[in-house]
Amino acid sequence: MKIQAKSPEEQEKLMTWDDTFRFKCYRGIDCFNSCCRDVTIFLDSLDVIRLRKTLKISSTDFLETYTHRVLSQKSGMPAVILKMNQDETKQCPFVTDAGCAVYESRPYSCRLYPLDTEQGVEYSFIVTEDTCHGLKEARELTVEEWRRDQGLRDYDDIDHNLKDVMHADQLWEEKIDNPRMQDMILMALYDVDRFREFVFKSTFLEKFKIDDDIIEKIRNDDVSMLYFASQWLRFSLFGEKGFLKIDRDFLEKKKIEVLSKGKQE
Repeated sequence: MKIQAKSPEEQEKLMTWDDTFRFKCYRGIDCFNSCCRDVTIFLDSLDVIRLRKTLKISSTDFLETYTHRVLSQKSGMPAVILKMNQDETKQCPFVTDAGCAVYESRPYSCRLYPLDTEQGVEYSFIVTEDTCHGLKEARELTVEEWRRDQGLRDYDDIDHNLKDVMHADQLWEEKIDNPRMQDMILMALYDVDRFREFVFKSTFLEKFKIDDDIIEKIRNDDVSMLYFASQWLRFSLFGEKGFLKIDRDFLEKKKIEVLSKGKQE
């Protein structure tokens, strides 16, 4: 989430999990909902899963309706940002006068506000007291207490797993500029329904030897499918096998088909 530039003093003020700060947001405070206007909110993979469930639509429909796709200029990796309303307020589409209509499924950035972090170790403020009056409130808590209160710890294991793909050294050595590969990455990281269809309605399960218990987990559980997708990306991008192993019988079958086709021609 990007709201306004931080002053040099604020940029120098880095906090760790044990540091304390003051903050409280509630309906009635004079800046209520102002932080939900004209902002850039990058969505996490788990954000998409949660929001599409709350809205009771597919991940594909959610991405098409509520997000823009952006590409990293450095790596070519795709990411998604939430579309703001196309009016003068540029407000989040899920905000009402009473507050966030999808509060229980709100994105990671909204949960972390008024803080920001680069590596999940050091934190800083993204707003000042002049902009966010919640920073003037008496309520005091540590960064870790805030993380726990906002449900941010649910993201830790998934983020750690996905960072192996999103920030792998191999990505920075050569930019991904193939649109088909970019779409493949987008599907695996964000479009869980389309990726599930890819796994179960193609030759995927013939090509790879995958344990039955894993197949059952990914059939209905979105988070398990997300972990599975990250492993598939590591295999596809970097050749890391993990629990994904090519079925030799499948390869032999394909080899015979190609040879037979060649003879016929």
